[in-house]
Amino acid sequence: MINIKVECTVITHVGLVRGNNEDNFFINGRCKSDNTVTAEGFIDNTPRDSYIYAVCDGMGGESAGEVASMIAAKVLMEYMSTDIRHTVSSYIQKANKYICDEITANNGVRSGTTLALLYIRDNKATSYNLGDSRIYLLRKGDLYLLTEDHTEVQRLIKMGMLDEESARHHKSRNKLTQHLGIFPDELIIEPHVSKEIKLKKDDIFLICSDGLTDMVCDDDIADIMADKNLDTSGVAKELSATAQENGGKDNTTVIVVKITK
Repeated sequence: MINIKVECTVITHVGLVRGNNEDNFFINGRCKSDNTVTAEGFIDNTPRDSYIYAVCDGMGGESAGEVASMIAAKVLMEYMSTDIRHTVSSYIQKANKYICDEITANNGVRSGTTLALLYIRDNKATSYNLGDSRIYLLRKGDLYLLTEDHTEVQRLIKMGMLDEESARHHKSRNKLTQHLGIFPDELIIEPHVSKEIKLKKDDIFLICSDGLTDMVCDDDIADIMADKNLDTSGVAKELSATAQENGGKDNTTVIVVKITK
């Protein structure tokens, strides 16, 4: 029984510095299926019983990053008919195994990907993440970060050895402590899981890669998301454009989801 309705727009852009786009996304069964695509966008407003949105930011030499992020997105398709709240561990283990198999087949050339996943079902939302791709919620003008960065810098912040402002410019700000593409004997993969959020009309979620958050501060992100003159397409376009205007140093992927019913 469909009891919620959403509007959703995704935009992925290669940026102004890099020649390839290692980001991928997942929107209710659709992902970027061609690694040569540097920019893509589409809108999905189809009513469903449940919704799955994800951003995967690949990393690795040559085309390894694109392969890892595509594996993460395509494996997620196998879980479309499941309740992710109960199967997310299975999904992460399978996606990680496939990426590690790719590393082995590629003579040990390391690759990996972040994961930021938003699952909506039964009028509730839950977020899951590995790495530094983020999920935000804008509710009544206030912006909330639902994910937790798995970075060396965030570890230092939690230890009280670094403040937020210094972290933005720290040399280890993009050094990940968790991601997909880690062999079992190296580290146990443990995603951050948010509390379950009871949805309210006009809630707006943003799932994004660090190509956005490294270029656009949270205050500006909140201002753009709160602009009542913009629908999800307008918000996604403005966020992506602002990242490019501020330097576009990395691939940028944004998914904007608005609860309309």
